Amino acid sequence: MLRVTGTVSAVRRLPLVVRSQLPLSAIASRRAYTDGAFGKKERAEEEVYARTKEAEQIKQLREALAKKEREVDDLKKAKQSAGAAKK
Repeated sequence: MLRVTGTVSAVRRLPLVVRSQLPLSAIASRRAYTDGAFGKKERAEEEVYARTKEAEQIKQLREALAKKEREVDDLKKAKQSAGAAKK
C-alpha cells in the first residue's frame, strides 16, 4: 500500500491513478485542522467517514472474491465430471 507522508497538497500532486488507490484515511488525516474542540470533532467525523467507506469497499471486495471462488469451484467440478465421463 502506498504511504503518504506529505500534506494534502502533496497528495494532490500525485497522479490521479495513484490518488484513487489511496485509502481515504491517508488523505483525511493529512488535512490542516483548526485547533480546539471543533477541529477535533471535525477530524473525528472525517476519520469515521473514511473508515466506514473503506469498510464498505472491503465488504464489496470480499463478496466479489467469494463469488469468483465459487465460480472457480464450479469450473473445477465441471472439469472433473467431464474427465470422468470420458473414461
